[in-house]
Amino acid sequence: MNNYKASCRCGNVRLSFSLPVKTVVQCHCQDCRRMQGSDYSTWVAVADSQFSLDSGDEYLSKYELKQSSKSFCSACGTAVYGVNGRHFKEHKVIPLGIVENYSDDIKPQIQVYTEFKAPWTELHGRVPVFPRK
Repeated sequence: MNNYKASCRCGNVRLSFSLPVKTVVQCHCQDCRRMQGSDYSTWVAVADSQFSLDSGDEYLSKYELKQSSKSFCSACGTAVYGVNGRHFKEHKVIPLGIVENYSDDIKPQIQVYTEFKAPWTELHGRVPVFPRK
Protein backbone atom coordinates (compact mmCIF):
# COMPACT_ATOMS: atom_id res chain seq x y z
CA MET A 1 0.00 0.00 0.00
CA ASN A 2 1.49 3.35 -1.04
CA ASN A 3 -1.14 5.82 0.10
CA TYR A 4 -1.88 6.72 3.68
CA LYS A 5 -4.76 8.73 5.08
CA ALA A 6 -4.80 10.70 8.31
CA SER A 7 -7.33 12.84 10.12
CA CYS A 8 -7.94 14.78 13.28
CA ARG A 9 -10.12 13.33 16.05
CA CYS A 10 -13.34 14.99 14.85
CA GLY A 11 -12.65 14.26 11.16
CA ASN A 12 -12.86 17.87 9.98
CA VAL A 13 -9.24 17.90 8.79
CA ARG A 14 -8.17 15.12 6.44
CA LEU A 15 -4.86 14.60 4.71
CA SER A 16 -3.03 11.96 2.74
CA PHE A 17 0.52 11.11 1.75
CA SER A 18 2.41 8.52 -0.24
CA LEU A 19 5.57 6.48 0.13
CA PRO A 20 8.45 6.63 0.37
CA VAL A 21 8.67 8.78 3.48
CA LYS A 22 11.97 10.39 4.46
CA THR A 23 11.90 8.85 7.94
CA VAL A 24 9.74 8.15 10.96
CA VAL A 25 11.31 9.70 14.03
CA GLN A 26 10.64 9.44 17.75
CA CYS A 27 11.72 12.78 19.18
CA HIS A 28 12.45 13.33 22.86
CA CYS A 29 13.27 17.07 22.68
CA GLN A 30 11.42 19.39 25.03
CA ASP A 31 9.74 21.31 22.19
CA CYS A 32 8.19 18.14 20.75
CA ARG A 33 7.27 16.84 24.19
CA ARG A 34 5.51 20.09 25.05
CA MET A 35 3.79 20.52 21.68
CA GLN A 36 2.47 16.95 21.72
CA GLY A 37 1.83 16.80 25.45
CA SER A 38 3.48 13.41 25.82
CA ASP A 39 6.73 11.72 26.85
CA TYR A 40 7.98 11.90 23.24
CA SER A 41 6.50 12.42 19.83
CA THR A 42 6.54 10.21 16.75
CA TRP A 43 6.53 12.03 13.42
CA VAL A 44 6.38 10.82 9.82
CA ALA A 45 8.50 13.10 7.60
CA VAL A 46 6.83 13.37 4.17
CA ALA A 47 8.10 15.39 1.21
CA ASP A 48 5.83 18.33 0.41
CA SER A 49 5.27 16.86 -3.07
CA GLN A 50 3.82 13.68 -1.51
CA PHE A 51 1.55 15.46 0.97
CA SER A 52 -2.04 16.53 0.35
CA LEU A 53 -4.41 18.44 2.62
CA ASP A 54 -7.64 16.85 1.39
CA SER A 55 -10.17 18.79 3.46
CA GLY A 56 -10.54 21.08 6.44
CA ASP A 57 -8.25 23.97 5.61
CA GLU A 58 -10.79 26.29 7.23
CA TYR A 59 -10.36 24.39 10.54
CA LEU A 60 -6.58 24.74 10.68
CA SER A 61 -4.88 26.90 13.27
CA LYS A 62 -1.13 27.30 13.32
CA TYR A 63 1.44 27.80 16.05
CA GLU A 64 4.72 29.15 14.69
CA LEU A 65 8.23 29.08 16.08
CA LYS A 66 11.41 30.47 14.51
CA GLN A 67 11.95 27.68 11.92
CA SER A 68 9.01 25.42 12.62
CA SER A 69 5.25 25.35 12.97
CA LYS A 70 2.48 23.06 14.12
CA SER A 71 -0.95 23.03 12.48
CA PHE A 72 -3.87 21.67 14.43
CA CYS A 73 -7.64 21.36 14.15
CA SER A 74 -9.34 24.35 15.76
CA ALA A 75 -12.44 22.23 16.49
CA CYS A 76 -10.88 19.28 18.36
CA GLY A 77 -7.28 20.42 18.97
CA THR A 78 -5.60 17.47 17.26
CA ALA A 79 -2.12 18.17 15.84
CA VAL A 80 -2.36 17.30 12.15
CA TYR A 81 1.02 18.27 10.71
CA GLY A 82 4.02 20.42 11.29
CA VAL A 83 6.96 21.98 9.54
CA ASN A 84 10.46 21.43 10.90
CA GLY A 85 12.57 23.91 8.97
CA ARG A 86 15.71 22.93 10.80
CA HIS A 87 15.79 19.19 10.10
CA PHE A 88 13.21 18.51 7.38
CA LYS A 89 13.12 21.38 4.88
CA GLU A 90 10.45 20.96 2.18
CA HIS A 91 8.68 18.29 4.25
CA LYS A 92 5.61 18.02 6.41
CA VAL A 93 5.90 16.11 9.66
CA ILE A 94 2.74 14.19 10.51
CA PRO A 95 2.06 12.74 13.97
CA LEU A 96 2.04 8.95 13.52
CA GLY A 97 -0.93 8.64 15.87
CA ILE A 98 -3.32 10.34 13.42
CA VAL A 99 -2.50 8.01 10.51
CA GLU A 100 -5.54 5.81 9.95
CA ASN A 101 -3.97 2.86 8.17
CA TYR A 102 -0.37 2.75 9.25
CA SER A 103 1.74 -0.38 8.73
CA ASP A 104 5.34 -1.53 9.05
CA ASP A 105 6.17 0.73 6.09
CA ILE A 106 5.94 3.72 8.44
CA LYS A 107 7.13 2.33 11.75
CA PRO A 108 9.64 4.35 13.81
CA GLN A 109 13.12 4.30 12.25
CA ILE A 110 15.18 6.53 14.55
CA GLN A 111 15.11 8.13 18.01
CA VAL A 112 16.53 11.61 18.48
CA TYR A 113 17.35 13.95 21.36
CA THR A 114 17.30 10.97 23.70
CA GLU A 115 19.48 12.84 26.18
CA PHE A 116 16.39 14.96 26.91
CA LYS A 117 14.00 12.05 27.38
CA ALA A 118 11.70 11.96 30.37
CA PRO A 119 13.40 10.01 33.19
CA TRP A 120 10.70 7.32 33.18
CA THR A 121 10.74 6.78 29.42
CA GLU A 122 12.37 3.58 28.21
CA LEU A 123 14.09 3.79 24.83
CA HIS A 124 12.87 1.31 22.26
CA GLY A 125 15.65 -1.23 21.73
CA ARG A 126 14.62 -1.96 18.14
CA VAL A 127 14.70 1.70 17.09
CA PRO A 128 18.23 3.07 16.59
CA VAL A 129 19.32 6.21 18.43
CA PHE A 130 20.58 8.96 16.13
CA PRO A 131 23.48 10.62 17.94
CA ARG A 132 23.83 14.39 18.01
CA LYS A 133 27.13 15.78 16.80
